[in-house]
Amino acid sequence: MSAVEGTGRTIEEAIENALLILGVGRHLVDVEVLEDPRPAILGFGGRGARVRVTPRPSPAEAARKFALTVLTLMGYSASVRVNEGPDAMAVEVASQPSGVLIGRRGRTLDALELLLTVHLQRRYGLKTPVLVDTAGYRKRREAALVAEAHRAATTAAREKRPVALEPMDPRERRIVHLALRGHPEVTTASEGEEDLRYVVVVPRMEKSSAQEEADEESGSTDET
Repeated sequence: MSAVEGTGRTIEEAIENALLILGVGRHLVDVEVLEDPRPAILGFGGRGARVRVTPRPSPAEAARKFALTVLTLMGYSASVRVNEGPDAMAVEVASQPSGVLIGRRGRTLDALELLLTVHLQRRYGLKTPVLVDTAGYRKRREAALVAEAHRAATTAAREKRPVALEPMDPRERRIVHLALRGHPEVTTASEGEEDLRYVVVVPRMEKSSAQEEADEESGSTDET
């Protein structure tokens, strides 16, 4: 539906009248004030407020357009497809070459996720996680991390010593923790600080108090 104008004694009343015509909520529109209300002087010259209310695109369409704008500014020629599910908004980017868009260990995709998340939260109050992928990178990376976790578990169990993996972000550490949760011979813990934080695979005979922290990480995507 296109924009409509609303009038009223106050700006808020004018907005409400326009929303009644559109049949949408306040959070789904942009408002432009065309005329501020002016009180009458001695009964003359008064006027009400007038506004133009324009429906916003759906969050999925807004995410698609925003991602295309960002990618264009970054110098990429890409197409974007968005699937808005109940638990997350999946944004699939098609671009050549895909490796450049992925960045080192997915850092470029992570940055685009953050930008999209902030944009949708500010515009729509949307708190649904945004997941950005290209050329199936996320699934390939998850499979590689799970394989690496099991190799480390084999080494730790056989040699009876802790095995430290490379530094990872919270999402990747969670994948490792979940991959080895319930393993009969090893447990996991996180060590290090900030960007240098990493997972240690520990034989169960050497289980440390840090396991409680690992359990917290594996149960949530957010890390304190």
